[in-house]
Amino acid sequence: MCINQRSKLQEKTEAMKVSMSIIVVLFFATFVAISTASSHETCIRRNIDRSQPPSSSVETKMLPIFVSLAEKICRDIARAVMFHVKITGKFPSHYVKAMCNVFGDDEKKVKEYVEKIWLAAPKLVSSLSCVFH
Repeated sequence: MCINQRSKLQEKTEAMKVSMSIIVVLFFATFVAISTASSHETCIRRNIDRSQPPSSSVETKMLPIFVSLAEKICRDIARAVMFHVKITGKFPSHYVKAMCNVFGDDEKKVKEYVEKIWLAAPKLVSSLSCVFH
């Protein structure tokens, strides 16, 4: 009876180690994916990269599962920005700051990007300024 209990305890311990290893790996993978795709700047760069040849694209440097997760996160960020624009009629200040950072505070490039990506561009472009961000 004692030997049988030890083997069951060892099996449980081994299963627990495997489970914890899987959880740690999944947590790390999720953390890496979220940290690389969660910022507004990263999503803006991904939008810009889509217009580039595939060889220089961000997607070619990431595993497919991370690309999918990054796409979902960027879609959610874009949805939140669109909601803010719909309510206030202008971009959130942190999004303007992210665009200015991506384009090196070049307002002309920021405005070109907005005109290319956003449907309500004429209204939005008039209120854009990298000076205050």
